[in-house]
This record gives sequence, structure tokens and C-alpha cells, in this order.
Amino acid sequence: MPEITLEEYELMNRILSDTRTGWWKADYRLQTYFFSKQIMELTGLPSDRLSFADFLNRIRTDFRFRIGEEIATLEQPYVYDMTFPILCPKGEIWIHIKKLHQEKNAHGDSIITGSIQIVDSPETTKSEQAAALRINNLLYQLNNISYTLLSFLQNNNTSEIINKILQDILQVFKAGRAYIIEYDSEIKTQTCTFEVVDNNIEKEQTLITDLATTDNVWWTEQIMSGHSIVLSTLDDLPEEAASEKEFLALQSIKSLIVVPLVSPQGAWGYVGIDVVEDFHQWSDEDCQWFTSLVNIINICIELQKSRQEAQTERDYLQNLYKHMPLGYLRARILYDQQQNPVDLLFTDANLAAKKITGKSNFNGLRASSLGLDFSSNLLQLTTLSPNKDYLDDTHFVSRINKYFHFISYMTRPDEVIYLFSDITETFNTHQALDRSEKILRNIYDNLPAGIELYDKNGFLIDLNTKDMEIFGIANKETVLGVNLFENPNLPLHIIEALRRKEAITFRIKYPFSTIKNYYSSKKNGLLEIYTTATELYDSQGNLINYLLINIDNTEITQVYSQLAEFESSFSMVSKIGYCRFDIWTRTGYGIPQWYYNLGEEATTPLSEIIGVYKHVHPEDRDYILKSIQQVKAGVIESFFKDLRITTAEGNKWTRINVIRNTMNDDPQKLDMICVNYDVTELKETEQRLIEAKERAEESDRLKSAFLANMSHEIRTPLNAIVGFSNLLPSAETLEEEKLYSSIINQNSEILLQLINDILDLSKIEAGTLEYVRQPMNLGEVCRNIYQIHKDRVQEGVTLILDNEDDDLIIEEDRNRIAQVITNFLTNAGKFTLSGEIRFGFKVDNQCIRFYVKDTGIGIAPDKVGHIFDRFVKLNSFAQGTGLGLAICRMIIEKIGGEIGATSEVGKGSTFFFTIPYKEHSDDRIAFSEVSETKYISHTIKRVQKIKKILVAEDVDSNFVLIKNMIGKDYTLLWAKDGFEAVEMYKQFQPDLILMDIKMPRMGGLEATRIIRSYSKEIPVIALTAYAFEADKEQALEAGCNDFVTKPVSKAALEEALGKCSG
Repeated sequence: MPEITLEEYELMNRILSDTRTGWWKADYRLQTYFFSKQIMELTGLPSDRLSFADFLNRIRTDFRFRIGEEIATLEQPYVYDMTFPILCPKGEIWIHIKKLHQEKNAHGDSIITGSIQIVDSPETTKSEQAAALRINNLLYQLNNISYTLLSFLQNNNTSEIINKILQDILQVFKAGRAYIIEYDSEIKTQTCTFEVVDNNIEKEQTLITDLATTDNVWWTEQIMSGHSIVLSTLDDLPEEAASEKEFLALQSIKSLIVVPLVSPQGAWGYVGIDVVEDFHQWSDEDCQWFTSLVNIINICIELQKSRQEAQTERDYLQNLYKHMPLGYLRARILYDQQQNPVDLLFTDANLAAKKITGKSNFNGLRASSLGLDFSSNLLQLTTLSPNKDYLDDTHFVSRINKYFHFISYMTRPDEVIYLFSDITETFNTHQALDRSEKILRNIYDNLPAGIELYDKNGFLIDLNTKDMEIFGIANKETVLGVNLFENPNLPLHIIEALRRKEAITFRIKYPFSTIKNYYSSKKNGLLEIYTTATELYDSQGNLINYLLINIDNTEITQVYSQLAEFESSFSMVSKIGYCRFDIWTRTGYGIPQWYYNLGEEATTPLSEIIGVYKHVHPEDRDYILKSIQQVKAGVIESFFKDLRITTAEGNKWTRINVIRNTMNDDPQKLDMICVNYDVTELKETEQRLIEAKERAEESDRLKSAFLANMSHEIRTPLNAIVGFSNLLPSAETLEEEKLYSSIINQNSEILLQLINDILDLSKIEAGTLEYVRQPMNLGEVCRNIYQIHKDRVQEGVTLILDNEDDDLIIEEDRNRIAQVITNFLTNAGKFTLSGEIRFGFKVDNQCIRFYVKDTGIGIAPDKVGHIFDRFVKLNSFAQGTGLGLAICRMIIEKIGGEIGATSEVGKGSTFFFTIPYKEHSDDRIAFSEVSETKYISHTIKRVQKIKKILVAEDVDSNFVLIKNMIGKDYTLLWAKDGFEAVEMYKQFQPDLILMDIKMPRMGGLEATRIIRSYSKEIPVIALTAYAFEADKEQALEAGCNDFVTKPVSKAALEEALGKCSG
């Protein structure tokens, strides 16, 4: 380049000065601007250089932000042409800058040069120029924001970019706030999601969070209609926007502009600018520029959302493709010269495809090279429409011995997609299930018990051959659909139990005469049917079927064991075990229940079970092994046995049925089928039945002996009573008459005791034996018993009471205690011919021990343990029922005591019993004669108040007996039935009524109820031969005051009169 002359240099400087032009250079390493001499002179700058920051501060504030953004991008390869004002020592000067050249220094930093010219202020030119400047300024601003929007599309940090855009908008319009508000259409609220504010301006984002859109109806309608809101002042709002005006005023807003954000579904928010410090008159250019910018922002946000959704969908599909359990293959179809498909070239495969096929790679390989033959599939595929039709098929690959399920379709004429899965295990399982189903169906059809299957509504859906045979059904189709609950032979309580979904077992008589309108049968007459009914449920516990198992009871002796088997099997199918095995190789297949029934784990190899049977009882194991040898030798083809199984949980019984599979035609195999099931409950039931039968037979023997003994015991005293009653009128002397009467009385007491023993036994067995605890003097009871029995012992025998002077107050049943002691003394008197009988009581360690010790014949040691059993008599010639001691044992055990006996043959016996006792300081007292006298006189005084007694008795002799007992002391009225008793009560108003219970025309209980309707006070005493506790309760409920059983003694009658007299 030629050197410039001085003259040329001065001419150039003069031209630059005249045109007010110079040059500038930006050094990015030094962060400094350099200016020419002309510029220094024109602007008055003190130096030819300024730092980037100092130069930015000299730009007028309203241009500083925009020009600063432009300068910041000077290094970008774009044309820069800017006009703006700067503050200089000579005042505000407008300059026009152009970028001319850009290069890198040795350090790699940018060096940019350009021209700079001093120009006139465009603000003092014509309005068209001012408008052009404003538009130019807006375009610069829009250009700057467009770079930000471009970054928005390229950057995943959405929030950062949106805030940057809002900051740019805020600077352009010198506003207080810029924001984005989004709507939630479901809950009808609006929330400020982005907000940028100028310095010293308060944020309002928290104020606009989940704000109901219904609170600002006018505002919401404008935005939803897609209309912008432009307010130079809040007074621009219409009257219907009063609430909006108030809300905006609270935020100190003077002017604002809002533009909706719109998607195809409608407005989803808006972008707004709030001017807070001063009012702003929005120009048309402002509105158009801001609207355009918001639309661009809206598009960018929607694009960003779409991009994120698309990426999410791509990630989902990629993960699905990668991890789905189905094999995926994409392949290109290879054609020959005649355009026939001949092979596949694989282009893609997922991990599942490689894992299922065992191939490590598919891409770039042909199907033929991998040993895969798709020729038949390809011929079918090429006939299908791409992306419309598909093939669904199953293939067996013999080379790897696997079954595959394929779905294949064409995406274009030369490309195919395969989706496939390995179904080998499923296929084998289905085959095994199919075989098992056929075997079970064969068993079902040939069971020796009838089976009926109903649906959940009770309609018959199936029955087996045996059931058709039992009920005489010729054609199964004629009975399918009959309703279980409409069977006329089923009792109502059984139908109700089935409706309650209860499993029940029942026996019924089944007459065929009643089912003519129910179904058609070839049979007539009557069957006795034993049926088990149960419900079947699905895995969710929903009822699906009713199952009935029927056995013709006429064949029960032959098929009783089969009933238990099939009842158990089909009421709970899981108890049936099934196994199929080769007897030679000891291999095969068995369900888990088969193993469990033999005491084995389901994982135990068959080879360790068949021929071993370690949990089977040795005797049963020998039987199985011998039977297996006979099967191998061809002697037998089946065998069965009830096996005793020993496991860690205990012992059980398992029934096995083993049969050779005749359907097997392989001569190398001896195929066996074994069905087993748990029959422990059946065996236990059989044992209980045997034991119950033995007990029943023993009880029957004892009762037969008892009845024979009763006949003897009743006839003996009855013979004396009848005989001496006939002799009594012919007695010649008074002594002879007294002897006959004494004999009659003694035998009457014996007969009464027999009856009382029988009644006590009946009460005990019914659980109604009365036991009333009340204070009693034990010493007095023993003294009374002594007085009764001292003259009853045999001649040469002395009765001794060891506690003759003792008194002890206890709270027990006086009569029951006396009954036991009396029984002991009576037995001792029978078997003691000389010596003594000693009895008494002792307090010993919180119990009272009673004893009766004699010097009689004694009891053999092997008989002592049975003397307290029922119907036991050690001497069959001695009078007695064999019940007395058994009754004593039951009484004492009810009290909570113990009873027993010791004996030595030839020396005597000691009978004893104990009752619980807790001693108190005042228990041991003596009864004074004065107190006894007072009691007697009180009783007599009460009885004497009764004068007139109505006796309701239909038997003449019974009335005569009562008249002889009390007729001298009272006036007696006689009614012969309940009807007369009521009428005589109303006519004569007696002081007391003796009421027989069983009478003609009207019974005593009904008569008592009627009399009670007239009077609640009159005493009524029931006289009856009914001696059970329930009879007494009925009498008291009817209104009787007391209850006296026949035969009636004078003492018992006077005692009852004493209680009821007032």
C-alpha cells in the first residue's frame, strides 16, 4: 500500500471534520473503546479512550438499556447501524455508529473497528422522522428480544428465559411490573407464575395466587374472549369493572396493557405490563408491538411444551421398547429377481428378543444365517396391507425345542415388524392341564356316588352317570336347568340352609311320586338318600356353584367308605392327591396334595418316595411293596389300601387307589395312576362309633339288668303290702293287727325309696336336681339320723354317733347331706351282722369329712372301684336298685366334694365323703331347748289360724286319707275337679286350698289361675304325684304357694300348712 503524503493527510482530516466523522475501535482484551482525534474535538472528550462501562454510562438513560444490549452482541456476525444520544462535556450529542471490520489479535480476543458520525437530533426533526425513529427503536428492541426467544427455544431453563424476556419488556416500556398469569380451568382460578419488577416496586405475585376468576367477571370475560385490555388510566375501565378497578388500585397501578395467551383450546393466561410511577399513553405502535411480542412468546411457550411432551413420549416409548417383555424385531424383506420374498435382513432388535431367542446380535444379519425360517410367514405378509392387517400365529422351533407366539405386520412394502413371546412353558402347562382334566373327567363320570352341579342361582348345569342311575334319568338334557330350590323332596330347613350358603349333610326319604312335575324319572317307589351339599367359591370369594353328592342309602353297607371319600374330595378339592408315574423309572408328575397326603414335601423327588415310603407304617409299607411286585409281574393291575402315615405334625390316615394306565401303549413303560386322599376324620369317626356302640351296649346291658332288678325290687315290697293288706281285716288280735300294719308301713317306705331313687336319677340326668343351700346345724342333723336308724340295725349290732354332743353351723342343703349319710347307714345295716356301725364328721383342712365305718362282710378289692357306678349291686339278693351310691356320688360332686370307700373282706368297710368348709368364729354353737320350743309354738300358732280348707281331689281314697290326717283340726270342703273347686271357692270362701294337679274336666293349674283372678291372698298348696322340678315350677307359676308330692305324709302336710298360714 503506498504511503500517504502530508497534504493528503491534512485533506483527509479536513474532510472528516467537515462531515463530523471519525473512527472508533473496540479492544475486547482491554475492555476499552479508542476514538479518533476528530471525535475528541467534536465531543469534547478529555481522552481518546473510554472503558466499555464509562461509554455505556454516557448513553442517555432511555437508550442505555437497548444500546447496551446491542453493544453486548457486537461480536456476533451481524450488521450494526445505531443512532443514539450520549452525554459529553459539550452537552447531549447524537452519534451514528456503524460496524465496519472485525478481527482477532494474537491472544484470540476480538478487535472491532467502525465509523462514528455526529448527527442532528432526530427528536427535533419532522414527526415522520420521529415516528420512523420510534419504529426503528422498537424494531431494535424486538430484534433484541427475538434473540432471547431464540435462546428460549434452545434452552431447557424455561423460567430463566421467561424472566429475561419480561425484564427486556420492563426496560423497553420503563414500566413497574411485567408478568405472566395462568388460568386453571378446572377450579376456575388464576395464578401469577412469573413476575419481574423495577427497583423500589413491590411484588404482587403472592397476592395473585389461586385467585378466583369469578371475583373479576369483566376482566375474565375479556381475556377469555381473546381481547386485550389497554388502560392509560384506571378511569378507562367501564362501570361493570368496579371490582377490577379497586383491585388494580390496591397495587398502585396507573396504566397497564394486558394481552391474552391463546391456544387452540382457548385462552390459558395473559401477559401484562403495569406502569406504577406515572401514567403512560399507549400508542398504536406500543399495542401492536406488545401484541406481536406476546403472540411470539405464546408460540414459543407452546412449542416448548410440545417439545417437552414429545420428549416425554419418546422417553416412554424408548423405555417400553427397551424393557417390554415381548421380543421386537424390525427387518427389511429381501426379494429375488422375480420379486418373490426370500429372506429377511434384520435392522433392529430389543433386549427381550435377544434374551428369548438366545441370540446376541441381529442387526445386519439375515434370518437364514441365524437358522430362522420365515418363508411361509413372508408369503402371507406380502398379501396384507401395510399398517392395517396383521398375522397372529404360533410357531414351534424344533432346533431349540421352543414354542413362540408371533404377531407380525408390514410398515411398508419392504419392511416387517415382529412381536413375539416364548410360550413353551404355557403350552406345556396347558397340555398337562388338558391331560389332568381328561383324567378327572373320567373319574367324575365313573364315581360310585351321584354328583350334581348347580350354578349360583340354583339351576342344574351338570350331573354324572351315577346320579342319573340313582334317580332314574334316561337323558341328561331333560333335567338340565331344573332349580335346586324348587325340588319338592327337599325339606324347607335344608333349602334355607343352602340359601344361607351353609355346607350341610343330610338324609332324606326321596319318593318319586312327588317329582312328576319337577323332572321325568324311570323309577318308582322310595329311596333313602344320603346327601352332602356344599358351596364352591372363586378366588375372590364369590359363590359360583352348589355341589351335591348323593348316595343311595340302600347300598350304604357297600359304599359307606366311598361316601366319606367323595364327600371329602369334592367339598374341598384340594384334599385329593393325584400322581402319574412310571413304576420302572420312578419318574412322573404329581400335584402337591399327593405328596402332602403321604407326609412328603412337594419338592421331594418321586424316586425318593416310590418304593421307599419312609412315612408309611412298616406293615402298610410291606403291603405296598408286595403289591408293586405283583403289578410288575402282571399278577394284578390295581390295588388300594388305607395307610397309617407318621409326620412331624402327628399321625394320620391316607387312602390310596393305584391302577395301571391302560391307555399307555409304550411297552418300555409301566404307567401307573395313583389317587390318594386323607381319611383321618373317617377313621376317627369309625373309632368313635365303635366306642359309642360299646358304651351303648354296656348301657343297654346295665339298663336291662336294672329293669329286671326294678321288677324284682318293686314286686317284693308290693307283694308284702298287698298280702298283709288283705290279711289285716282278718286279724284276730290287736298285736296281730299292729304287726300287719308295721309290715305294710315298712314295705311302703321301701317302695317309696325306690321311686325316689329313680326320680333323683332322672333329675340328675336332666340337670334339674334341686340343691338349696341354707344354714343348718350339722350336729342336729346327725342326731336326728341317729334316732331314726338306731332301732333299724340288726340284732347284735350297735349304732354309734361320734359327734353326739357337737354342734356345727354350715350353709348346705340339709336334705341332700342327710340323704347321703342315710344311704351309707342303710347299706352298712344290710351287710353288718355283728359288731358296730360308727358314723360322724370331722373338720379337716378347709373341708368337713363324713364317715360311716362298719364291721360287716366287707367288699372285694376288684369291686370297690365300681360301687359308685350306676345299676351296680354287689349282692343281687339284697334289696336296692343299684342307684343309691351313684346318686350320692353325683350329689357330692355337685357340692364340690369327694366321695369314696375303703374295705377289707371279712373285717368291714368305711364309706366317706367331704364337702368344702370355711370356718367362722361363730359356727360352733348349741341350739337351746327354749329356741326350739319357740319355733314349735310359733308354727302351731300359725296353723291354728286356718279353720276352713277346700280340698280339690278327684280320688275318693286320697280325700279320705287327708280327712283322717287333718279332719279333726279343720273344716274340710271337697271338690272333685277344678271346675267344682272354682265354684266352691266363690261360694264358701275357704281359708286355704289343697289343689290336686291332674283332675277331670278342669286341671288344678287352670283352676288355680282362675281363683287367682279373684284373690291374690288365699294360700294354695299343690298336691300331686308329679315329682319333677319342672312340675313344681309350673305349679308356682300358676299361682300356688307350695308344692307337696304324693304319697303325702302327715308331717309334710302340716309343715306346708304352717308355711302358708298367716
